[in-house]
Amino acid sequence: MDDPEPQKRPRQSALAHARQDINAGRPDLARDRITGYLYTLHRRGEYNSDAYSLLGDALFAMHDYARAGAAWLLTERTGDDVIRAVDAFHKRYGREGVNVLRQVKPRAPSEDYPPAIQDRLKEWGYRYRPYRPRSNPHAINELVSEPRQGLRGIEIGCGLALLGLLLAFLSWIVLNLFGRR
Repeated sequence: MDDPEPQKRPRQSALAHARQDINAGRPDLARDRITGYLYTLHRRGEYNSDAYSLLGDALFAMHDYARAGAAWLLTERTGDDVIRAVDAFHKRYGREGVNVLRQVKPRAPSEDYPPAIQDRLKEWGYRYRPYRPRSNPHAINELVSEPRQGLRGIEIGCGLALLGLLLAFLSWIVLNLFGRR
């Protein structure tokens, strides 16, 4: 007899799990899930307003109002909680664009954000930079850059060093074969 095929449950998204974590009183677990999810978005250069909104909810539930404000600054969300959190954010980090961007950490092209957020990003002087892994920070350049023309200096230097070693070896052979007669 054939076993009936096991029923597959639909796989929940990280955000659905995070919502359940918040509802279960585990905002710290929700924060970790959302942070991981945002990391995957960051690698792809994508934006998800729901993720930032939910991250703000988790951080607000943890009473980390300044970081909740940072998350909500990348959404169009409004309300008393948002005002309180954004005020806490500005009290801690100020309003200077460099400081704000360092904490808010937008990670997608400006045009992917809603118009109101695009205006904020422009005001802060945001420039999108594609993700580069720490293990190979030049990986993005290898994928995007134009084909090189000619040799790099290091390649020329290695070639000359190899040529010098070859000439030294050949002279040693010539001296040892013909020099000892």
